[in-house]
Amino acid sequence: MEKLALLYEYQQADAELEAYEKKLKNTATRKQLIKLQSYLKKQQEALRDMENKALVEQNGLSEVEAQYDRMIELLNKKHKDIGEYEKMDPEELDYNVVKDLVHEYETTYENIVKQKRRAVIVQKNAEQTAAKLKDILVHVSQAQKDFATLKKKHEEELRAGAEELDKLRKAAELAASKVDAELLKKYKRIKKNTPMPVTLLQGGRCMGCNMELPSRDLANIKKTDTIIECENCGRILYLQ
Repeated sequence: MEKLALLYEYQQADAELEAYEKKLKNTATRKQLIKLQSYLKKQQEALRDMENKALVEQNGLSEVEAQYDRMIELLNKKHKDIGEYEKMDPEELDYNVVKDLVHEYETTYENIVKQKRRAVIVQKNAEQTAAKLKDILVHVSQAQKDFATLKKKHEEELRAGAEELDKLRKAAELAASKVDAELLKKYKRIKKNTPMPVTLLQGGRCMGCNMELPSRDLANIKKTDTIIECENCGRILYLQ
C-alpha cells in the first residue's frame, strides 16, 4: 500500500500544478488575447480578399475606359465619314451605303452610352471596395495595438506567477521521484484517457465512477500490494 500512498501524493501534487497552469492560461487577459487573435486572423483574410477584389475592379475599370476610348475614336471616324458623304452630289450617293453608315454610327453611339453606364457602375463598386478596405485597415490597426497591450499584460501575469509555478513543478517532480517507475508509467498511461488516474476506494465502491467492486478485488486490495484497476473506469484504486 506504500507504493499507492506515494502515487496518491504525487497525483495531488500533479493536480495542483495542472490547476495552477490552467489558472495562468485562462486569465481574462489571455481569453481576450485569443479572441483578438482570432479576430485579426479573420480580418487579415478579409483584407486579402478585399485587396484582390479591388485589383480586379481596378483592372475592370481600366478595360472599360480603354473600350470607351476606342468607341469614341470609332464614333469620330464614322462622323467624319458621314461628313465626307454630305459633301458629295446626292446623285452620286449609294443609298444602302449611306444607310449602313448611319446605322453603324447610331449603333456605335448606343454602345458608347452603355459603356459609359458600365463605367459608372464599375467606378462606384471600386469606390465602395476602397472605402471598405480603408475601414478594415483602421480596425486592424487598432486591434494590433490592443493585441500588443494585452500581450504585454499577459506576460506580466505569467512573470508574477512564475515563482509559484516553479514551486509547484518542483514539488510534483519530487513526489514523482518517490513513485515506483512502472507504477508511474501506468499512471501516465491511464491519465491520457482518464483524469485523476488514482481514486479512493470507500465502502467497497470506486469513488471515480461509483462502481461497486467485486468481493475478490476488495480482498486483494486489503490483503496484498496488488495494484487493482476499476473494471468500469480503469482508475487505480487506493484504500487509505
